[in-house]
Amino acid sequence: MGYFEYYNQLHRVHQVDLGPSLGDVLYSSLTLFIPGCGPTRTGLPIWLEIARFLAPIVASYAALAGLYSLFRDRVQQIRVSFVRNHVVVCGLGYVGSVFLRQLRDSGAFRSGLLRRLNVVAIEMDPANPLIEVWRSSGIPVIVGDAQLKRTLHTAGVQRAANLLAVCREDAVNAQITAVARELATGRHRGELHCLARIGNPQLCALLRFREFSRRAIPSSSLDFFNTDEIDARLWLQKFPFFDAGARHAHLLVCRLDGLGTWLVRHAARLWYDANRDVPLWVSVVDDHATERVQALKDQHPALEKVCRFVCASTSHRGVHQLSKDHAAVKAPPLTRAYVAAYRDEDALETALTLRLALDPRIPLVVALSRTQGMGRLISDASAIGEPGHLNIEMFPTLERACTPDLVRGGSSEPFAQALHDRWREEKLAMGEDTPTWDELDASRKESSRAQARDIKAKVQRFGCTIVPLHEWDAPDFAFEPEEVEQLARDEHDRWVREREETGWRQDGGVKMADPITKTTPYLIPFDDLPEHIADYDRDFVRAIPAILASAGLQIKRPPHTDPHEAGITRD
Repeated sequence: MGYFEYYNQLHRVHQVDLGPSLGDVLYSSLTLFIPGCGPTRTGLPIWLEIARFLAPIVASYAALAGLYSLFRDRVQQIRVSFVRNHVVVCGLGYVGSVFLRQLRDSGAFRSGLLRRLNVVAIEMDPANPLIEVWRSSGIPVIVGDAQLKRTLHTAGVQRAANLLAVCREDAVNAQITAVARELATGRHRGELHCLARIGNPQLCALLRFREFSRRAIPSSSLDFFNTDEIDARLWLQKFPFFDAGARHAHLLVCRLDGLGTWLVRHAARLWYDANRDVPLWVSVVDDHATERVQALKDQHPALEKVCRFVCASTSHRGVHQLSKDHAAVKAPPLTRAYVAAYRDEDALETALTLRLALDPRIPLVVALSRTQGMGRLISDASAIGEPGHLNIEMFPTLERACTPDLVRGGSSEPFAQALHDRWREEKLAMGEDTPTWDELDASRKESSRAQARDIKAKVQRFGCTIVPLHEWDAPDFAFEPEEVEQLARDEHDRWVREREETGWRQDGGVKMADPITKTTPYLIPFDDLPEHIADYDRDFVRAIPAILASAGLQIKRPPHTDPHEAGITRD
């Protein structure tokens, strides 16, 4: 704008046919960007006046943007020095990025007047393009090895509330949490909750059981998770394979990889709890179906008593032979088909193949790690109603597993949900409308998580341990009446401490808890509670074995243990 207006202006001044030279016009245009060096006389054309004011503004903006880009990383590092109660995410692979995106979109872990996202990321590879992506989103990213104390110290782990280790290697994630807990030793405010991703399902279970058997450390806690295990549970919740009261169920599982194995295990346990006298039929479509089914039964003997397996290959002939195989063994009709694969392309290909071979009335759901790419084919088709004809649905695995709830609750999240569901069923039976888990506010969810995390301490109260549940038909564990009473007393004391720490106060003038004023009539000693309120704590203690069993765990009592010798008191 300034160039052309200067050209016209100088052309009128020179009043010659050749007009001003290119150098004169260019030099005059550049003076617009320097305050005090532009045209000083009045009566200039309107566009030249506009250019005279816009040029310094554009120049200043460009300079500030350049300075911000130059010093942004340093500013973010300084900001890390002041952040508290934040989340440290170690590893900016796809899983780490999904966690960051979920934390950002949910609005969780925000604080301050500007509601900044209280998250700090650590990435070892300086060439990772996601570093710049998240830095531009306002999340500080520290480049370094999270296994080193100085890197974690720079990320402020000694002041953090949560640490999430989601690097590709299991050993690296375990080492990160070990170093973080060492740094957190001796902290006086709050607890550092460490959560490590373990891709090997057997190793994840062993590490978790080992942590269950250890005494709690006041300054930090350690937990492990496996995305396949979580996804299988959520997959069955979102897409159940039988209705309440059903007498027969038959699910198809394509590929017994990590996700498929967990799906069979969770499905078998759900069916066993609902129908112990009727077998669950499971059709396995896998190129090594027979060998993998046998390995699964060897690893988990209870499945052999609960399930009846039909094996088929993923080939065209194997898939189209399924109906004849089912008729030969007199299997009930399929109730739902689940398709998973390591690569999304393979999963979608198999889902389409099965869709053509199976009865179109059989619902089929495919698990995909990414909603982009292959997932767009299904979501786009859903927009025009095509899946209504194909009857194919999509389950986005990582988006469902890598959530803020997992960061907050860890492996105790299913226990917290189970506790709330039991409480909700009691309330509904009394005619009281109560919210579902997803409808709960953050404070009530956290209260359920705290109750679930304390299950470990209650089990250890009498020298008992939590071990894997292998024999599902073994006699159910039950606490002795004296143990129930003591643990109910402990639970009430824990609940009182939790309420007082979060600002609640006693008010005998109200009939029930008020979350708005944070008043309750029950911040009193256990012996002074109304009997029906005390029964809530007793019922919770009695339900602990069933809650653990739903997750494949059981309580073992040491031999010759007398409850009175295990520390039962009335204090």
